[in-house]
Amino acid sequence: MFQALFAVMPVFLIIGAGVLLRSRDVLPENAGPVLGIYVLKLALPLLILHLLAGASLKDLAHWAFWGGILGSQLVVYCIGYVGDRIFCRRGVGPGVIAGLSCSACNAAFVGLPIVSNLFPGNATAMLIAGLCTLTPNVVMIIGQSRLDALAGSLAWDGGNPLKFVGKLLKVFIFGNPILLSTLAGIALSASGLGLWAPLDRAVSLVGYTAAPCMLLALGLDLRQKLVVATRQAHGHAFARQTWFILCKLVLHPLLCWVMLAALGVSGLWLVISVIVSATATALVVTVIAEVYSTVPEEAALTAVVANGLSIFTLTGFVWGFQALGMV
Repeated sequence: MFQALFAVMPVFLIIGAGVLLRSRDVLPENAGPVLGIYVLKLALPLLILHLLAGASLKDLAHWAFWGGILGSQLVVYCIGYVGDRIFCRRGVGPGVIAGLSCSACNAAFVGLPIVSNLFPGNATAMLIAGLCTLTPNVVMIIGQSRLDALAGSLAWDGGNPLKFVGKLLKVFIFGNPILLSTLAGIALSASGLGLWAPLDRAVSLVGYTAAPCMLLALGLDLRQKLVVATRQAHGHAFARQTWFILCKLVLHPLLCWVMLAALGVSGLWLVISVIVSATATALVVTVIAEVYSTVPEEAALTAVVANGLSIFTLTGFVWGFQALGMV
C-alpha cells in the first residue's frame, strides 16, 4: 500500500506546484503549452534515445515480452478508439485521445519508482522497467500520426505523387521526433556503438527533465481545464471517465498478463510488465491533447482521476503477485 502511495504522491506534489505557480502568476500564461511542446519535441525523444542506446541487443530481442506488452496496448488502444467513435461519435481527434487515455501507461513517472521500491538494488528489474517505459511510444506514435493527418498534413497536393510521398515521410518519420529517436536508439544498440559518454550524459540530463516539465505543464493549466471539462461534459463526462479508467486500470493489465503468459513469459518479465501496465494514463497524453488542441480539458481530467485511483489497482496487483509467490 505504502509503496504505491509513495510512488504516486510525488506526481501530485509537482502538479500541485504547477497549480500554485499559476495562482501566483509566477510564470507567463503560455508557459504550459510551451513546456508541453518542449517535452514532446525534445526532452522525451532524448530520454528514449538515452534508454535505447544503452540497452543490449539481447534485451531488445526478447520478442515474447515485446509481443505481450505491445500487443495489449494496441488492443486496448483500438478498444478505446472504436468505443469512443461508436458510442460518443465525437470525431477522429477525440477518439485518438480516448484510445491513448485507455492504453498509454504512466510507466516512467509511476512505474519505475514502484519497481525500484519492490526490487531495491535489482539491476534486472530496473532494466525490464526501463524497457517498459519505451512501450507506450508505439501507441503515442500512432496517435500523433493520426492527429497530424487529421490536421491536414497529409492532404493531396495537386495530385503530385512525389509531394504526397514527401508529406508521408515528413509526418510519419522525419516529422516525428519520438519515432526518430526510437529508430536511432535501436540502431546504436544493435551496432554496439552506443552514445559517446559526454554526449550520452548531456542527452540524459535533458531527457530526464521530461517528467517534471510535463507535470508542471499539467498543473499550470489544471484548474482552467477542469472547469472547462465539466462545463463541456453535457452529462456524459462521468460515463466516459468510468470507461477510460476501467480500460486503463483493469482491462489493460489483465490483458497484458494473459498475453504474456500465453507467450511463455514468466518471472520478473511478467510481473513488472503487468505492474507497469496497471499504471494510469501517461501524462504525455495531456501534452499531445494540448499541442493538437484536441479535448485537452478531458485529457487532463482523465490523467488526474486515473492517477489518483491507480493507487488502488497498483496495490491490488502487487498484493496479487505476493499472494501467488511471484514477488
